Amino acid sequence: MRYELALAIGKTIARWRKAQGMTQEQLALALDVDPITVSRFERGVTLPSLPTLHRMSGIFGIPLARLFEDAPLENRLRNDAELLAALMGSLSNAEKDFVFEMIKRFCALKK
Repeated sequence: MRYELALAIGKTIARWRKAQGMTQEQLALALDVDPITVSRFERGVTLPSLPTLHRMSGIFGIPLARLFEDAPLENRLRNDAELLAALMGSLSNAEKDFVFEMIKRFCALKK
């Protein structure tokens, strides 16, 4: 399931990058990563972290959620916790605590 999600997000990243007229190298420079990393994202080999996805959405000028729009519906509905865990995998404990606190506050505001 994670592989399918990585493939879907990778295809979306490639589509938005091309729509912006960017090469993988240009996106890599904007993200401050190696161009091979962008290639791995786009091929679904590696799932980008949440901060990386957030930076990409800013580079592309789109809401973060748009990067998930091609994910299979059943993955989006059943695996929210798994997706969140995968995206947060590279974060420090302090960064994870921050994200959880922001989610709690957002949910409280929506009530």
